[in-house]
Amino acid sequence: MAGGGAWRVLVATFVTLGLVYGFWYSYAVFLVAFLREFGWSRSVVAGAFSLLVVVHGLSGPLLGWLVERFGPRPVIAAGGVVLAAALLTGAHVAAVWHLYVTFGVLAALGVSAAGWVPSVVLIRAWFPTQVGTALGAVSAGIGVGIFALVPFAQLLIDWL
Repeated sequence: MAGGGAWRVLVATFVTLGLVYGFWYSYAVFLVAFLREFGWSRSVVAGAFSLLVVVHGLSGPLLGWLVERFGPRPVIAAGGVVLAAALLTGAHVAAVWHLYVTFGVLAALGVSAAGWVPSVVLIRAWFPTQVGTALGAVSAGIGVGIFALVPFAQLLIDWL
């Protein structure tokens, strides 16, 4: 049975994955807002999301190396900072290239670094005999994040 520190790590990872992937899946809401706000074509706006997916996937090997070299905690923390910076910068998007840099590249790097790969390494270290159960619990954070953040993003867009 894992101690109190392990359970704090589990809850923190649950929340982190919920926020990170909740943002990822909220892009559908932002896509519609970008279409309305700027009049860009759907393919241009969707292209930024496609770039996010490609950068996220291609960053995997580098991310694995960073986690092995520095450990998962600093990588997750750095990813959170990069994702927050991307979101703050994204609030000032005025041109297509801004969208591609902030969401397609910066947000993708933040999602990768704060997302699944370092979380698996972190949970495996804290729950060596219950890895499957612990990963199942933290991965539920992804669903909860999507369930909570997508409608919340829509409410904020409508309100602001």
